[in-house]
Amino acid sequence: MAATVGVLLIISMWFVYFNRNPYNLFDLRNLYLVVFMVGGYIFTSKVFDEMHAPQKSYMFLTLPVSAPEKLLAAWLITSPVYVVVFGLLMLLLSFFSSAAGGNLDVLPHLFDNQFFNCIKVYLVTQAVFLLGATAFRGNNFLKTLLALILAAFAIAAYAGGLGYLLFWDGTHQVRLGGEQRDITEYIFTKGIPMLFWWLLAPFLLLVSYFKLKERQV
Repeated sequence: MAATVGVLLIISMWFVYFNRNPYNLFDLRNLYLVVFMVGGYIFTSKVFDEMHAPQKSYMFLTLPVSAPEKLLAAWLITSPVYVVVFGLLMLLLSFFSSAAGGNLDVLPHLFDNQFFNCIKVYLVTQAVFLLGATAFRGNNFLKTLLALILAAFAIAAYAGGLGYLLFWDGTHQVRLGGEQRDITEYIFTKGIPMLFWWLLAPFLLLVSYFKLKERQV
C-alpha cells in the first residue's frame, strides 16, 4: 500500500504540474478510485493465501478460531478497514494535489455522489472476491474474474433465450403489453437493484462461510 501511494503521489505531482485546470483534479480522483477498487479486489483475493499454501495451511487450520470468526476477520480487514484506510490516504493525496495546484476550493467537490457510489459498489462486489479467495487455490483474482465473465455470459444467454421464448412474435420487434411492461420495469428498476444492494453481499458471505468450513474439514 505504501508503494502504491508513493506511485500515486508522483503521478499526482506530475499531473498537477502539467494540468493547471482545477477540474482536471476529477481525473486524478477517478484514478484513485480505480486503484482503490482493483487493489481492494486483489487484496481480498489473497486474504486466505495461507490456507491454500501447503507449507502454511496447517498453521491457519489449527488456529483456535472458528470459521465464522476467520471469515469475519477477513471481511473486516478487506472491506470496512480497507475502505477507511485507503479513504484517508485518498483524502491526503487529494489534499496534496489540490494544494500543489493552488485549488484547495475544489477539494470538497471531489468527494461527491460518484465517490460514495464507488465505495458502496466496492462494499457489495468485494464479497465476490472473498468467495473466490475461499473457493480457488492459487491465482484467486484471475480465476474469480474468469468465473465472473463466464457467469455473465451464462446469464446473458439465459435472459436472451427467455426473452426470445416469451416475447418473440416472428418480427424484428419486441412488443410488450401494458402489464408486461409494468412487470419488466419493476424488475429492472426496483427488483434487481434491491437484490444487488441488500441480498448479494450477505448471500456471497454465507456461501464463503460454507466454503471456508468445508476447506477446514
